[in-house]
Amino acid sequence: MTVKQKYINNIRSIFFLVLLLLAGCIQHKKEEILKIGFGKANLTQACIFEDPVPVNQKPRPENLYIREEKFAISDRVEGRWRPGSGGIRKLVDSLFVTAMYGEDQNGPWAIIAIDECILSYKQTDNLQYPLINELGIPKERIVILPSHGHAIPEMKPEKYQKAVFDAVKQARENMSEVETASLNIKVDSKKYLINRRIHINGIGSRTVMFNDNCVVHDNYLDATGHIWDWVKNLGVNPKEYLDKDKEYITDGEVDDKLQAIFIRNKKSGKLMGSFVRFAAHAVIVSAKVVNGDVSADFPGYMKRKIEGELGGITLFGQGPCGDLRPLNKEYSHDFAKEYGNILADKIIQDYNNLKWLPLTKLEYYTEPVKIPLIENLFLSEEEVETEMEKVEKLFDQETNPGERRKLQNKFWGLYRTAGFHNMVRPEWKEKNQLSIFLFAIRLNDDVIVATQGEVFTRIGKKMLEPYKAENPVLVSIANEYVSYLPTDEERLKGGYEPSVTIMASGSPDILIQSAHKLLNRIYGE
Repeated sequence: MTVKQKYINNIRSIFFLVLLLLAGCIQHKKEEILKIGFGKANLTQACIFEDPVPVNQKPRPENLYIREEKFAISDRVEGRWRPGSGGIRKLVDSLFVTAMYGEDQNGPWAIIAIDECILSYKQTDNLQYPLINELGIPKERIVILPSHGHAIPEMKPEKYQKAVFDAVKQARENMSEVETASLNIKVDSKKYLINRRIHINGIGSRTVMFNDNCVVHDNYLDATGHIWDWVKNLGVNPKEYLDKDKEYITDGEVDDKLQAIFIRNKKSGKLMGSFVRFAAHAVIVSAKVVNGDVSADFPGYMKRKIEGELGGITLFGQGPCGDLRPLNKEYSHDFAKEYGNILADKIIQDYNNLKWLPLTKLEYYTEPVKIPLIENLFLSEEEVETEMEKVEKLFDQETNPGERRKLQNKFWGLYRTAGFHNMVRPEWKEKNQLSIFLFAIRLNDDVIVATQGEVFTRIGKKMLEPYKAENPVLVSIANEYVSYLPTDEERLKGGYEPSVTIMASGSPDILIQSAHKLLNRIYGE
Protein backbone atom coordinates (compact mmCIF):
# COMPACT_ATOMS: atom_id res chain seq x y z
CA MET A 1 0.00 0.00 0.00
CA THR A 2 1.44 3.35 -1.02
CA VAL A 3 1.80 6.31 1.29
CA LYS A 4 -0.88 8.08 -0.71
CA GLN A 5 -3.34 5.18 -0.27
CA LYS A 6 -2.62 5.06 3.47
CA TYR A 7 -3.28 8.80 3.66
CA ILE A 8 -6.60 8.43 1.81
CA ASN A 9 -7.63 5.52 4.06
CA ASN A 10 -6.81 7.54 7.16
CA ILE A 11 -8.86 10.45 5.89
CA ARG A 12 -11.77 8.10 5.23
CA SER A 13 -11.48 6.58 8.70
CA ILE A 14 -11.46 10.02 10.30
CA PHE A 15 -14.45 11.07 8.18
CA PHE A 16 -16.52 8.03 9.20
CA LEU A 17 -15.48 8.47 12.84
CA VAL A 18 -16.69 12.06 12.77
CA LEU A 19 -19.98 10.90 11.23
CA LEU A 20 -20.40 8.32 13.99
CA LEU A 21 -19.67 10.92 16.66
CA LEU A 22 -22.17 13.34 15.11
CA ALA A 23 -24.81 10.60 14.91
CA GLY A 24 -24.18 9.77 18.57
CA CYS A 25 -24.54 13.41 19.57
CA ILE A 26 -27.74 13.77 17.59
CA GLN A 27 -29.15 10.60 19.13
CA HIS A 28 -28.11 11.77 22.60
CA LYS A 29 -29.76 15.14 22.01
CA LYS A 30 -32.88 13.39 20.73
CA GLU A 31 -33.09 11.29 23.85
CA GLU A 32 -32.75 14.39 26.03
CA ILE A 33 -35.52 16.20 24.14
CA LEU A 34 -38.00 13.33 24.22
CA LYS A 35 -38.56 13.35 27.94
CA ILE A 36 -41.61 14.36 29.94
CA GLY A 37 -42.20 14.95 33.64
CA PHE A 38 -45.19 15.41 35.96
CA GLY A 39 -45.63 17.42 39.15
CA LYS A 40 -48.34 18.13 41.71
CA ALA A 41 -48.88 20.66 44.49
CA ASN A 42 -51.64 21.22 47.02
CA LEU A 43 -53.55 24.39 46.16
CA THR A 44 -55.63 24.34 49.34
CA GLN A 45 -52.81 26.14 51.17
CA ALA A 46 -53.52 29.20 49.01
CA CYS A 47 -57.26 29.29 49.65
CA ILE A 48 -58.95 32.09 51.55
CA PHE A 49 -61.80 30.44 53.41
CA GLU A 50 -62.88 33.49 55.39
CA ASP A 51 -66.03 35.06 54.02
CA PRO A 52 -66.55 37.89 56.51
CA VAL A 53 -69.39 40.33 56.66
CA PRO A 54 -68.00 43.82 55.93
CA VAL A 55 -67.90 46.00 59.05
CA ASN A 56 -69.66 48.84 57.26
CA GLN A 57 -72.25 46.62 55.57
CA LYS A 58 -75.63 48.30 55.57
CA PRO A 59 -78.88 46.46 56.28
CA ARG A 60 -80.21 44.92 53.11
CA PRO A 61 -83.48 46.33 51.82
CA GLU A 62 -86.28 43.88 51.12
CA ASN A 63 -86.22 44.74 47.43
CA LEU A 64 -82.44 44.28 47.09
CA TYR A 65 -82.78 41.87 44.18
CA ILE A 66 -85.75 43.46 42.47
CA ARG A 67 -83.85 44.05 39.22
CA GLU A 68 -82.38 40.56 39.23
CA GLU A 69 -85.89 39.17 39.63
CA LYS A 70 -87.30 41.39 36.90
CA PHE A 71 -84.64 40.40 34.38
CA ALA A 72 -84.57 36.72 35.41
CA ILE A 73 -80.96 36.68 36.60
CA SER A 74 -81.84 34.01 39.12
CA ASP A 75 -78.36 32.53 39.32
CA ARG A 76 -77.02 35.89 40.46
CA VAL A 77 -79.40 36.30 43.37
CA GLU A 78 -77.22 35.52 46.37
CA GLY A 79 -80.09 35.40 48.79
CA ARG A 80 -81.98 32.83 46.73
CA TRP A 81 -79.26 30.21 46.53
CA ARG A 82 -76.71 30.44 49.33
CA PRO A 83 -76.82 32.43 52.57
CA GLY A 84 -75.16 35.82 52.68
CA SER A 85 -71.53 36.40 53.59
CA GLY A 86 -70.27 35.43 56.99
CA GLY A 87 -68.17 32.77 58.67
CA ILE A 88 -65.73 30.25 57.22
CA ARG A 89 -66.27 28.26 54.04
CA LYS A 90 -65.96 24.53 54.69
CA LEU A 91 -63.38 22.48 52.73
CA VAL A 92 -65.01 19.28 51.46
CA ASP A 93 -62.48 18.23 48.82
CA SER A 94 -58.88 19.49 48.53
CA LEU A 95 -57.76 21.51 45.52
CA PHE A 96 -54.59 20.76 43.54
CA VAL A 97 -52.30 21.99 40.78
CA THR A 98 -51.00 19.30 38.43
CA ALA A 99 -48.41 19.92 35.73
CA MET A 100 -46.80 18.29 32.73
CA TYR A 101 -43.42 19.56 31.51
CA GLY A 102 -41.30 18.80 28.47
CA GLU A 103 -38.79 20.22 26.02
CA ASP A 104 -38.68 20.14 22.24
CA GLN A 105 -36.20 21.63 19.79
CA ASN A 106 -37.51 25.12 20.58
CA GLY A 107 -37.19 24.88 24.34
CA PRO A 108 -39.35 24.07 27.38
CA TRP A 109 -43.14 24.03 27.62
CA ALA A 110 -45.59 23.39 30.45
CA ILE A 111 -49.26 22.42 30.69
CA ILE A 112 -50.75 23.23 34.08
CA ALA A 113 -54.17 22.03 35.24
CA ILE A 114 -55.77 23.86 38.16
CA ASP A 115 -58.81 23.08 40.29
CA GLU A 116 -60.08 26.58 39.65
CA CYS A 117 -62.92 28.53 38.11
CA ILE A 118 -61.42 31.17 35.85
CA LEU A 119 -58.32 33.37 35.76
CA SER A 120 -58.10 37.09 35.13
CA TYR A 121 -55.21 38.27 32.97
CA LYS A 122 -53.55 39.70 36.10
CA GLN A 123 -53.75 36.31 37.82
CA THR A 124 -52.43 34.58 34.71
CA ASP A 125 -49.45 36.94 34.55
CA ASN A 126 -48.78 36.42 38.26
CA LEU A 127 -48.76 32.63 37.92
CA GLN A 128 -46.58 32.70 34.80
CA TYR A 129 -44.03 35.20 36.10
CA PRO A 130 -41.68 32.82 38.02
CA LEU A 131 -42.08 30.15 35.35
CA ILE A 132 -40.76 32.62 32.80
CA ASN A 133 -38.06 34.25 34.89
CA GLU A 134 -36.82 31.35 37.02
CA LEU A 135 -37.49 28.29 34.87
CA GLY A 136 -36.96 29.99 31.52
CA ILE A 137 -40.25 28.89 29.94
CA PRO A 138 -41.43 31.36 27.25
CA LYS A 139 -44.83 32.92 28.02
CA GLU A 140 -46.45 31.56 24.87
CA ARG A 141 -45.34 28.04 25.85
CA ILE A 142 -47.20 28.04 29.18
CA VAL A 143 -50.77 26.73 29.09
CA ILE A 144 -52.88 26.98 32.24
CA LEU A 145 -56.12 24.99 32.24
CA PRO A 146 -58.67 25.85 34.97
CA SER A 147 -61.21 23.08 35.52
CA HIS A 148 -63.94 25.73 35.72
CA GLY A 149 -65.33 24.62 39.06
CA HIS A 150 -67.84 26.99 40.66
CA ALA A 151 -67.08 26.38 44.33
CA ILE A 152 -63.57 27.81 44.34
CA PRO A 153 -62.59 30.38 47.02
CA GLU A 154 -60.36 33.39 46.54
CA MET A 155 -56.61 32.70 46.55
CA LYS A 156 -53.64 34.32 48.28
CA PRO A 157 -51.56 35.50 45.28
CA GLU A 158 -48.12 34.58 46.70
CA LYS A 159 -49.13 31.08 47.81
CA TYR A 160 -51.10 30.52 44.61
CA GLN A 161 -48.03 31.45 42.58
CA LYS A 162 -45.81 29.20 44.69
CA ALA A 163 -48.11 26.16 44.32
CA VAL A 164 -48.07 26.48 40.53
CA PHE A 165 -44.30 27.02 40.48
CA ASP A 166 -43.68 24.01 42.75
CA ALA A 167 -45.77 21.72 40.54
CA VAL A 168 -43.97 22.77 37.36
CA LYS A 169 -40.52 22.63 38.97
CA GLN A 170 -41.26 19.13 40.26
CA ALA A 171 -42.38 18.11 36.76
CA ARG A 172 -39.11 19.39 35.30
CA GLU A 173 -37.07 17.50 37.88
CA ASN A 174 -39.00 14.28 37.26
CA MET A 175 -38.47 14.19 33.48
CA SER A 176 -37.64 10.80 32.03
CA GLU A 177 -37.76 8.88 28.76
CA VAL A 178 -41.32 7.73 28.26
CA GLU A 179 -43.86 5.66 26.38
CA THR A 180 -47.35 6.90 25.53
CA ALA A 181 -50.81 5.48 24.93
CA SER A 182 -54.29 6.95 24.55
CA LEU A 183 -57.99 6.24 24.91
CA ASN A 184 -60.87 7.74 22.94
CA ILE A 185 -64.08 6.61 24.62
CA LYS A 186 -67.52 7.47 23.27
CA VAL A 187 -69.93 7.79 26.16
CA ASP A 188 -73.72 7.70 26.02
CA SER A 189 -73.48 11.45 26.42
CA LYS A 190 -77.18 12.20 26.87
CA LYS A 191 -76.98 10.30 30.18
CA TYR A 192 -74.26 12.62 31.45
CA LEU A 193 -74.67 15.96 29.69
CA ILE A 194 -77.27 18.45 28.62
CA ASN A 195 -77.13 21.37 26.25
CA ARG A 196 -78.57 23.84 28.70
CA ARG A 197 -80.09 26.14 26.05
CA ILE A 198 -83.77 25.73 25.11
CA HIS A 199 -85.25 27.71 22.23
CA ILE A 200 -88.84 28.94 22.10
CA ASN A 201 -90.08 30.04 18.66
CA GLY A 202 -91.11 33.66 18.56
CA ILE A 203 -89.32 34.48 21.81
CA GLY A 204 -85.76 33.23 21.89
CA SER A 205 -83.50 30.96 23.93
CA ARG A 206 -83.30 30.42 27.66
CA THR A 207 -80.26 29.05 29.48
CA VAL A 208 -81.30 26.59 32.20
CA MET A 209 -78.60 27.25 34.79
CA PHE A 210 -79.92 25.05 37.57
CA ASN A 211 -82.62 22.41 37.97
CA ASP A 212 -85.12 24.83 39.47
CA ASN A 213 -88.66 23.77 38.54
CA CYS A 214 -87.28 20.99 36.28
CA VAL A 215 -87.74 17.21 36.28
CA VAL A 216 -84.56 15.14 35.87
CA HIS A 217 -84.82 12.04 33.67
CA ASP A 218 -82.18 9.44 32.84
CA ASN A 219 -81.18 11.06 29.55
CA TYR A 220 -82.73 14.52 29.48
CA LEU A 221 -83.97 17.37 31.63
CA ASP A 222 -87.62 18.30 31.43
CA ALA A 223 -87.49 22.08 31.85
CA THR A 224 -91.16 22.71 31.10
CA GLY A 225 -91.88 24.31 34.48
CA HIS A 226 -88.75 26.44 34.24
CA ILE A 227 -89.68 27.67 30.76
CA TRP A 228 -93.25 28.50 31.79
CA ASP A 229 -91.89 30.57 34.67
CA TRP A 230 -89.52 32.38 32.32
CA VAL A 231 -92.20 33.23 29.76
CA LYS A 232 -94.43 34.46 32.58
CA ASN A 233 -91.52 36.62 33.72
CA LEU A 234 -91.53 38.18 30.25
CA GLY A 235 -94.93 39.62 31.11
CA VAL A 236 -97.27 37.43 29.05
CA ASN A 237 -99.57 34.51 29.65
CA PRO A 238 -97.53 31.36 28.85
CA LYS A 239 -100.68 29.66 27.55
CA GLU A 240 -100.67 32.08 24.61
CA TYR A 241 -97.14 31.15 23.55
CA LEU A 242 -96.50 27.64 24.85
CA ASP A 243 -98.12 24.34 23.99
CA LYS A 244 -99.68 23.08 27.21
CA ASP A 245 -99.14 19.45 26.13
CA LYS A 246 -95.50 19.87 25.10
CA GLU A 247 -92.46 19.01 27.20
CA TYR A 248 -89.67 21.56 26.82
CA ILE A 249 -86.62 19.36 27.18
CA THR A 250 -82.86 19.65 26.82
CA ASP A 251 -82.28 17.92 23.49
CA GLY A 252 -79.52 20.08 22.01
CA GLU A 253 -76.16 18.87 20.74
CA VAL A 254 -73.68 17.56 23.31
CA ASP A 255 -70.14 16.11 23.32
CA ASP A 256 -69.67 12.34 23.53
CA LYS A 257 -65.89 12.20 23.94
CA LEU A 258 -64.06 11.08 27.06
CA GLN A 259 -60.37 11.14 26.12
CA ALA A 260 -57.19 10.25 27.98
CA ILE A 261 -53.48 10.28 27.13
CA PHE A 262 -51.19 8.20 29.34
CA ILE A 263 -47.45 8.55 29.84
CA ARG A 264 -45.29 5.97 31.60
CA ASN A 265 -41.60 5.57 32.38
CA LYS A 266 -39.99 3.66 29.51
CA LYS A 267 -37.62 1.68 31.74
CA SER A 268 -39.82 0.84 34.71
CA GLY A 269 -43.20 0.75 32.97
CA LYS A 270 -44.62 2.77 35.87
CA LEU A 271 -47.38 5.25 35.01
CA MET A 272 -46.10 8.79 35.46
CA GLY A 273 -49.18 10.74 34.53
CA SER A 274 -52.28 11.15 32.43
CA PHE A 275 -54.22 13.91 30.69
CA VAL A 276 -58.01 13.50 30.74
CA ARG A 277 -60.51 15.57 28.79
CA PHE A 278 -64.30 15.81 29.14
CA ALA A 279 -66.71 18.61 28.24
CA ALA A 280 -68.98 19.59 31.12
CA HIS A 281 -69.13 22.71 33.28
CA ALA A 282 -67.91 21.64 36.72
CA VAL A 283 -70.97 23.07 38.48
CA ILE A 284 -72.45 20.15 40.41
CA VAL A 285 -71.22 21.81 43.59
CA SER A 286 -71.72 25.42 42.58
CA ALA A 287 -71.14 27.52 45.68
CA LYS A 288 -74.56 29.04 45.15
CA VAL A 289 -76.30 25.77 46.00
CA VAL A 290 -73.99 24.02 48.48
CA ASN A 291 -73.75 26.77 51.10
CA GLY A 292 -70.42 27.95 49.75
CA ASP A 293 -68.60 24.73 50.69
CA VAL A 294 -65.35 24.29 48.74
CA SER A 295 -64.73 21.38 46.37
CA ALA A 296 -62.92 20.58 43.11
CA ASP A 297 -66.25 19.22 41.81
CA PHE A 298 -66.37 16.12 39.61
CA PRO A 299 -62.92 16.63 38.00
CA GLY A 300 -61.32 16.48 41.45
CA TYR A 301 -62.98 13.18 42.34
CA MET A 302 -62.28 11.77 38.89
CA LYS A 303 -58.57 12.62 39.09
CA ARG A 304 -58.29 11.27 42.61
CA LYS A 305 -59.71 7.87 41.61
CA ILE A 306 -57.52 7.57 38.50
CA GLU A 307 -54.41 8.42 40.51
CA GLY A 308 -55.41 6.06 43.31
CA GLU A 309 -56.03 3.03 41.07
CA LEU A 310 -53.61 3.57 38.18
CA GLY A 311 -50.94 5.76 39.79
CA GLY A 312 -49.20 8.85 38.47
CA ILE A 313 -50.47 12.41 38.35
CA THR A 314 -53.62 13.34 36.40
CA LEU A 315 -54.32 16.60 34.59
CA PHE A 316 -57.86 17.56 33.59
CA GLY A 317 -58.69 19.58 30.50
CA GLN A 318 -62.16 21.08 30.12
CA GLY A 319 -63.64 20.50 26.67
CA PRO A 320 -65.69 23.10 24.73
CA CYS A 321 -68.65 23.29 27.12
CA GLY A 322 -69.86 26.87 26.81
CA ASP A 323 -73.41 25.55 26.38
CA LEU A 324 -73.05 22.24 28.26
CA ARG A 325 -73.43 21.17 31.87
CA PRO A 326 -73.86 17.83 33.67
CA LEU A 327 -77.20 16.09 33.77
CA ASN A 328 -77.11 15.92 37.55
CA LYS A 329 -79.91 14.62 39.73
CA GLU A 330 -78.94 16.96 42.54
CA TYR A 331 -76.47 19.69 43.46
CA SER A 332 -74.35 18.01 46.09
CA HIS A 333 -70.84 16.86 46.90
CA ASP A 334 -72.06 13.26 46.95
CA PHE A 335 -73.33 13.48 43.40
CA ALA A 336 -70.15 15.24 42.22
CA LYS A 337 -68.18 12.31 43.62
CA GLU A 338 -70.50 9.77 41.98
CA TYR A 339 -70.28 11.57 38.62
CA GLY A 340 -66.48 11.87 38.75
CA ASN A 341 -66.04 8.24 39.78
CA ILE A 342 -68.23 7.02 36.89
CA LEU A 343 -66.00 8.84 34.39
CA ALA A 344 -62.87 7.53 36.09
CA ASP A 345 -64.21 3.95 35.99
CA LYS A 346 -64.73 4.16 32.22
CA ILE A 347 -61.07 5.07 31.80
CA ILE A 348 -59.75 2.56 34.33
CA GLN A 349 -61.64 -0.38 32.81
CA ASP A 350 -60.01 0.19 29.41
CA TYR A 351 -56.52 0.87 30.76
CA ASN A 352 -55.23 -2.71 30.43
CA ASN A 353 -56.02 -2.71 26.71
CA LEU A 354 -53.71 0.19 25.90
CA LYS A 355 -51.11 -0.03 23.12
CA TRP A 356 -47.89 1.58 24.34
CA LEU A 357 -45.32 3.18 22.04
CA PRO A 358 -42.00 4.90 22.76
CA LEU A 359 -42.21 8.68 22.48
CA THR A 360 -40.55 9.50 19.15
CA LYS A 361 -42.41 12.68 18.21
CA LEU A 362 -42.64 15.68 20.53
CA GLU A 363 -43.57 19.12 19.20
CA TYR A 364 -45.13 22.23 20.75
CA TYR A 365 -47.08 24.68 18.55
CA THR A 366 -48.81 28.05 18.82
CA GLU A 367 -51.15 29.83 16.44
CA PRO A 368 -51.99 33.52 17.03
CA VAL A 369 -55.65 34.50 16.77
CA LYS A 370 -57.07 38.01 16.60
CA ILE A 371 -60.75 38.31 17.47
CA PRO A 372 -62.71 41.60 17.36
CA LEU A 373 -64.55 42.79 20.45
CA ILE A 374 -68.16 43.95 20.51
CA GLU A 375 -68.87 47.67 20.52
CA ASN A 376 -69.53 49.76 23.65
CA LEU A 377 -67.94 47.19 25.92
CA PHE A 378 -66.14 49.34 28.46
CA LEU A 379 -68.76 51.60 29.96
CA SER A 380 -68.15 53.37 33.28
CA GLU A 381 -70.32 52.64 36.34
CA GLU A 382 -72.26 55.83 35.70
CA GLU A 383 -72.79 54.96 32.04
CA VAL A 384 -73.88 51.45 32.96
CA GLU A 385 -76.45 52.72 35.43
CA THR A 386 -77.81 55.20 32.88
CA GLU A 387 -78.15 52.47 30.26
CA MET A 388 -79.76 50.10 32.77
CA GLU A 389 -82.40 52.70 33.57
CA LYS A 390 -83.13 53.13 29.86
CA VAL A 391 -83.44 49.37 29.33
CA GLU A 392 -85.65 48.98 32.39
CA LYS A 393 -87.97 51.75 31.22
CA LEU A 394 -88.30 50.16 27.76
CA PHE A 395 -88.79 46.73 29.34
CA ASP A 396 -91.66 48.01 31.50
CA GLN A 397 -93.36 49.57 28.46
CA GLU A 398 -92.87 46.63 26.09
CA THR A 399 -95.58 43.97 25.72
CA ASN A 400 -94.09 41.71 23.05
CA PRO A 401 -92.22 38.81 24.77
CA GLY A 402 -89.64 38.51 21.98
CA GLU A 403 -88.70 42.17 22.31
CA ARG A 404 -88.74 41.89 26.10
CA ARG A 405 -86.32 38.96 25.83
CA LYS A 406 -83.93 41.12 23.79
CA LEU A 407 -84.07 43.82 26.46
CA GLN A 408 -83.52 41.16 29.09
CA ASN A 409 -80.41 40.03 27.23
CA LYS A 410 -79.15 43.59 26.93
CA PHE A 411 -79.60 44.10 30.66
CA TRP A 412 -77.55 40.97 31.39
CA GLY A 413 -74.66 42.38 29.36
CA LEU A 414 -74.79 45.67 31.26
CA TYR A 415 -75.04 43.75 34.55
CA ARG A 416 -71.74 42.02 33.80
CA THR A 417 -69.85 45.10 32.55
CA ALA A 418 -67.58 45.37 35.58
CA GLY A 419 -66.25 41.89 34.81
CA PHE A 420 -65.53 42.82 31.19
CA HIS A 421 -63.01 45.41 32.34
CA ASN A 422 -61.07 42.68 34.17
CA MET A 423 -61.08 40.32 31.19
CA VAL A 424 -59.48 42.52 28.59
CA ARG A 425 -55.83 43.55 28.68
CA PRO A 426 -55.12 47.28 28.18
CA GLU A 427 -53.38 46.66 24.86
CA TRP A 428 -56.43 44.74 23.67
CA LYS A 429 -58.69 47.62 24.62
CA GLU A 430 -56.67 50.01 22.47
CA LYS A 431 -57.21 47.89 19.35
CA ASN A 432 -60.66 46.65 20.39
CA GLN A 433 -59.60 43.08 19.71
CA LEU A 434 -58.37 40.02 21.56
CA SER A 435 -54.86 38.88 20.63
CA ILE A 436 -54.96 35.32 21.90
CA PHE A 437 -53.42 31.97 20.99
CA LEU A 438 -54.26 28.45 20.12
CA PHE A 439 -51.76 26.09 21.76
CA ALA A 440 -50.93 22.51 20.79
CA ILE A 441 -48.63 19.71 21.90
CA ARG A 442 -47.99 16.61 19.80
CA LEU A 443 -47.01 13.34 21.52
CA ASN A 444 -46.49 10.79 18.73
CA ASP A 445 -49.88 10.73 16.98
CA ASP A 446 -51.77 12.21 19.94
CA VAL A 447 -52.41 15.96 19.82
CA ILE A 448 -53.72 18.23 22.57
CA VAL A 449 -55.12 21.57 21.33
CA ALA A 450 -56.01 24.32 23.80
CA THR A 451 -58.12 27.39 23.09
CA GLN A 452 -59.12 30.35 25.21
CA GLY A 453 -62.73 31.15 26.05
CA GLU A 454 -65.88 29.19 26.81
CA VAL A 455 -66.45 27.83 23.34
CA PHE A 456 -69.79 26.32 22.32
CA THR A 457 -69.65 22.62 21.52
CA ARG A 458 -70.63 23.13 17.85
CA ILE A 459 -67.65 25.46 17.33
CA GLY A 460 -65.34 22.93 18.97
CA LYS A 461 -66.48 20.21 16.59
CA LYS A 462 -65.98 22.45 13.56
CA MET A 463 -62.48 23.33 14.76
CA LEU A 464 -61.51 19.65 14.55
CA GLU A 465 -63.66 18.66 11.55
CA PRO A 466 -60.88 18.14 8.94
CA TYR A 467 -58.96 15.85 11.29
CA LYS A 468 -61.67 14.35 13.48
CA ALA A 469 -60.58 10.83 12.48
CA GLU A 470 -57.25 11.52 14.22
CA ASN A 471 -59.09 12.18 17.52
CA PRO A 472 -57.27 15.37 18.55
CA VAL A 473 -57.97 16.37 22.15
CA LEU A 474 -59.53 19.86 22.25
CA VAL A 475 -59.68 21.71 25.56
CA SER A 476 -60.92 25.22 26.33
CA ILE A 477 -60.75 28.08 28.87
CA ALA A 478 -56.94 28.15 28.66
CA ASN A 479 -55.10 30.96 30.49
CA GLU A 480 -56.96 34.24 31.08
CA TYR A 481 -60.74 34.20 30.82
CA VAL A 482 -62.29 35.86 27.77
CA SER A 483 -65.94 34.87 28.31
CA TYR A 484 -68.20 32.85 26.00
CA LEU A 485 -67.96 32.25 22.27
CA PRO A 486 -71.40 31.21 20.96
CA THR A 487 -72.11 30.32 17.36
CA ASP A 488 -73.52 33.19 15.31
CA GLU A 489 -76.78 31.23 14.95
CA GLU A 490 -77.15 30.94 18.73
CA ARG A 491 -76.15 34.58 19.17
CA LEU A 492 -79.29 35.61 17.28
CA LYS A 493 -81.43 33.49 19.60
CA GLY A 494 -80.17 35.32 22.68
CA GLY A 495 -79.97 33.83 26.14
CA TYR A 496 -77.34 34.15 28.85
CA GLU A 497 -74.15 33.21 27.02
CA PRO A 498 -74.59 35.44 23.92
CA SER A 499 -75.66 38.29 26.21
CA VAL A 500 -72.37 38.29 28.12
CA THR A 501 -69.96 37.47 25.29
CA ILE A 502 -67.32 40.09 24.54
CA MET A 503 -66.47 38.71 21.09
CA ALA A 504 -68.12 40.14 17.98
CA SER A 505 -70.21 38.14 15.51
CA GLY A 506 -68.04 36.37 12.95
CA SER A 507 -65.55 35.39 15.66
CA PRO A 508 -66.36 31.65 15.48
CA ASP A 509 -65.21 31.51 11.86
CA ILE A 510 -61.94 33.20 12.78
CA LEU A 511 -61.26 30.64 15.53
CA ILE A 512 -62.30 27.71 13.35
CA GLN A 513 -60.06 28.79 10.45
CA SER A 514 -57.15 29.35 12.85
CA ALA A 515 -57.64 25.85 14.25
CA HIS A 516 -57.60 24.36 10.75
CA LYS A 517 -54.40 26.24 9.97
CA LEU A 518 -52.78 24.92 13.15
CA LEU A 519 -53.90 21.34 12.56
CA ASN A 520 -52.69 21.48 8.96
CA ARG A 521 -49.25 22.36 10.27
CA ILE A 522 -49.30 19.55 12.82
CA TYR A 523 -50.64 16.72 10.69
CA GLY A 524 -48.95 17.99 7.55
CA GLU A 525 -45.61 17.17 9.15
